[in-house]
Amino acid sequence: MWEYRPKSLEEFIGQSRIREELSIYISSVRKREGIFPHTLFIGAPGLGKTTLARIIAFELRRDLKITSGPVLDKPGSIAGVLTDIKEGDILFIDEIHRMPKPCQEILYSAMEDYALDILVGKNQSAKTIRLALAKFTLIGATNKPNLLLDPLIDRFQLTFKLDYYLDEELKEILLLAGQTLGLYLSEKVAMGLARSSKGIPRQALNLLRRLREFMIHKSTRLDIPLQVTIDDLSEFMRLLDIDEWGLTPEDRRCLMTLYKDFNGGPVGLNSLALSSRISPEELECIYEPALIRLGLLARTRRGRVLTPLGKRYLKESVLTNVTFQSKSH
Repeated sequence: MWEYRPKSLEEFIGQSRIREELSIYISSVRKREGIFPHTLFIGAPGLGKTTLARIIAFELRRDLKITSGPVLDKPGSIAGVLTDIKEGDILFIDEIHRMPKPCQEILYSAMEDYALDILVGKNQSAKTIRLALAKFTLIGATNKPNLLLDPLIDRFQLTFKLDYYLDEELKEILLLAGQTLGLYLSEKVAMGLARSSKGIPRQALNLLRRLREFMIHKSTRLDIPLQVTIDDLSEFMRLLDIDEWGLTPEDRRCLMTLYKDFNGGPVGLNSLALSSRISPEELECIYEPALIRLGLLARTRRGRVLTPLGKRYLKESVLTNVTFQSKSH
C-alpha cells in the first residue's frame, strides 16, 4: 500500500473537513516557523492516520520518527526515543493506547514542558533528574481513545476523528491506484470494488492488488494495461467469496453465529467471538465496525444484536447463496 500514499494534502482524497483544518495549521506553522501542535488522530485501522502524519511532516519539511505503543512499554524506551528528538521533529506513535499507563504518564511533562523526569537510585537515595528536551510535535493514532488517560488526551491541542470513506471517494482512489498498477478500471468496476471495501481505503487497495494478481494470471499479454471487465470482477469476487455487501466469510460467520447460536442476541462480545472462532480483539476492531456501519449489527447495553436488516441479509444473501453482482445501495 505504501506506493499509493499521497505526499500532500492536495493529493489526499477524503476527510475533507480534516484536510481543510490541517491546511490552516500547516500554513500558520510555516509562517511563524513554529512547532506543529500535538495532534491525536482517532479512527479505525486503514483510514489514513499514518498517512496524514506523513503529510504533515512532508508539508512542513520536518523529520518524522515513527514508532508504536507496544514498543514503548518501558520508561527507558520512551526516554531513548524522546532524548533522540531534535528541534521541530515530529514523533508519531501508532496505537498509542497500547502504551502502559505509567508510560503514558511520562509523556505529560514531555508534551507540555518539553522535559523528562528520570528517577535515579532507589529507596531513600532516589532522586529525580529533569532533562530538557527539544521542542517537538507528538502525533498519536488510536482506535480506542477510551484506553488513554484523560490527562494525556488533554495535552493534545488538536484531535481529529476520521470517518469511513464514501464509495465515491474510494472509487477515485482506486482509479488512481489502478493506473499505477497498470490496470484499466471502468467507473463501474471501480465502484464495485469500492462497495466491497467497507469504507476503508486500505481494504480497497488490498483488493486492488489482489485483483492485479488475478488479472495477470488470466492475461496472455503483460505489455499493455490490463482491462478489467465487470465479468472479471464478478469472477474475482467469487474466488475471494466476498459478496456484494463487501462481506467476507468471517463477517458472515459472525452474523450466522449470532443468528443461529444466540437467536439474534443480545450476546456479549467474548461469547460471540468464542462461538465465531474469532478473537475478541479482531471481532471488535476489524469485523464489528463494518457490520454496524452497514446496519446489520447493533451494540446495546445488553450486548450485540442482529438488526432486522441483518436478518433480511442472512435470509436473502447467505441462506440462498447469492453471488456477487454490481449493486447500488
